[in-house]
Amino acid sequence: MRAFPPEARVLTGPLLAGSAVELLDYDAVPGLPEAGGAPGSMLLLHGFGGDKGQLRPIGDALCPPGECAVYPSLRAHGTSHRPDWGYSVLDFAADLHRFGDILPDELHLVGYSYGGLVAAVSAVTWAASRVRSVVVVDQSFDAHPDLHVADEWAEGSLLRWTYDFGHLPDLLQRLGIPLLVLAAADSTNILPDERERLSQRDSALFRLEFIEGSHADCHRNTDEITSALRAFYEDHFPAAHKETEAS
Repeated sequence: MRAFPPEARVLTGPLLAGSAVELLDYDAVPGLPEAGGAPGSMLLLHGFGGDKGQLRPIGDALCPPGECAVYPSLRAHGTSHRPDWGYSVLDFAADLHRFGDILPDELHLVGYSYGGLVAAVSAVTWAASRVRSVVVVDQSFDAHPDLHVADEWAEGSLLRWTYDFGHLPDLLQRLGIPLLVLAAADSTNILPDERERLSQRDSALFRLEFIEGSHADCHRNTDEITSALRAFYEDHFPAAHKETEAS
């Protein structure tokens, strides 16, 4: 895991800070001078077993100057709180809501693996007034009870695979939120029948693309992922893209 220096606080303290509620650890990083491609501030969510640094290379490459990239360590990851239970996608999304009052008013969400489901659920609940786009990296929306593994993430695994999240792309479409799904070529996370159904979706707000790698390592394909995201953002937010080029 690549190490990053501590960041100066660029966001104010959440209203719930200092209360009995345990908040997520996160970094908020200003867009770098040489970065660009995203149309605004970003919220990047890692997968099971990762932490707030997992998607940092993607945000560093895409978040433009004047904007902010926020990287939380989700519950039971990094130095965030580790409750004995509460590992459904709704629990993870609620953790984001608890410090959502300090996040930028408009956000572009990127989530890898289980973080992709958390991003989609958060976008549905925050809606288009707050979330402008969602990118899901190699995460299925289908139910696959046979993929449940009773390991240290038993509850999260059960709740991830037992329930069907196939309605989330429809809800995002109804809200007018563009969705990009990146499927890893060597991954079995998104099975062929779901890939086929996703590829047949008739919506200008939805795109399915393929990237190299397995589920475990596809998030490291920074150049390939950022290239796909730049094209996605340019298509849906051309005015922001022109402003970035002009600056």
